[in-house]
Amino acid sequence: MARTTRLFLLLTVIGPFHMAEQMLTGIEEFFMLRDQIGGYYALFAPAHADVATVGLITVVWTLVSLLFYAVLVGGTARLSVLGLFGLFGVHEAHHIVEAIAEGGYDPGLVTCVPYALAGYAMVKAVAQEYRRAGVAALPPRPTAAAARP
Repeated sequence: MARTTRLFLLLTVIGPFHMAEQMLTGIEEFFMLRDQIGGYYALFAPAHADVATVGLITVVWTLVSLLFYAVLVGGTARLSVLGLFGLFGVHEAHHIVEAIAEGGYDPGLVTCVPYALAGYAMVKAVAQEYRRAGVAALPPRPTAAAARP
């Protein structure tokens, strides 16, 4: 099993623990997301909230399906998706920055550390795998012996 595959599984396991910590200690990100989605729903008449919801679900499911497809295709597409998940994990270090700025605990702080570290390891592993694949994909360089008639 490739290192990136193991790291993806690790991110998948840590993710629910991170979310559970936030649900138990405060879900401030929920309010931020709700405000952003509220702007989307404001584009629709209240009577069309169901259409807005189905449209949103369709867009999200299509994006998730494209991510699955990219992983199935393999190669650079697979590495791009895994790198995206790695960057998402690294981004969770924002809890550390917020805790420092607030001078105390920020919901999600404890589990963001292993999540961000696993994300960093994923980004690093993706870069290494990309470099190995890129080198393997190059045509062999002609040698002096091959150039002689």
